[in-house]
Amino acid sequence: MFAIAYSYESRDPDDFERVYGPNGEWVDFFRGGRGFVGTELLRELDNPGRYLVLDRWESRETFEQFATEHQSEYFRRSEEARVYYLQELQLGVYENVW
Repeated sequence: MFAIAYSYESRDPDDFERVYGPNGEWVDFFRGGRGFVGTELLRELDNPGRYLVLDRWESRETFEQFATEHQSEYFRRSEEARVYYLQELQLGVYENVW
């Protein structure tokens, strides 16, 4: 399994969760991709406007294929989503250790 981890500081937690949550707009977009496993949204307890997002795919290759095939829509959605957060930081890309 492959995961991309992001940290966000949201503008409005309700709006952010609607867009980035496990039933949000990004998940709806990713569901069209072969190899998408799911998204996990974690809210920081001591700072409720801060989130950790984990997007999981079967492999790096399945994610990269999806990103390539949907490049223009991916970039468009990324630009439009900037209104939901003050800061985005990609923490890294990870794989399961078996």
